[in-house]
Amino acid sequence: MRVWTLHEPPAEAGLSRDERADRVVVVKDGFAWWGLVFGILWLLFHRLWLATLIYLVVSFALAALVYFVPLDEDWASWLLLLPSLWVALEGNDMRRRKLARKGFTQAAGVLAKSRVEAEQRFFAEWDASRSVAPASAPRGPQAPRYGAGEPQVLGLFPEPGGRA
Repeated sequence: MRVWTLHEPPAEAGLSRDERADRVVVVKDGFAWWGLVFGILWLLFHRLWLATLIYLVVSFALAALVYFVPLDEDWASWLLLLPSLWVALEGNDMRRRKLARKGFTQAAGVLAKSRVEAEQRFFAEWDASRSVAPASAPRGPQAPRYGAGEPQVLGLFPEPGGRA
């Protein structure tokens, strides 16, 4: 099972339910295998222009380093793999940040085996009449509050100061 995040477009007047549903974007959480294999093509496909520029600059800098500094071939290969590894590890998060900059809101996080199943689970409960905001994180355990007449007992002993 994978975690998928679904991002709803910014609210625009006059959009029908179907138009809003067509604009929902699904992003997988985790490692982007295609980003590791295809690197720059994956970035271009997802229109991550700034990340593509950074990828090119870092790739050329590492290639120059490998060319001018005598390194073992194994080390050189691993060094040149670093930009693609960066894309694989951070690619989906870069997509989420780009969507947030464009005004998309994270509507839901869904646990599903595939993208299609994630969409089905999301749209089964999706309410088009309102924009779904992410739920606030649950608070941790609260400290007990004692009334004025209650003794303040800490631990397993029923009375303050000793055993019953």
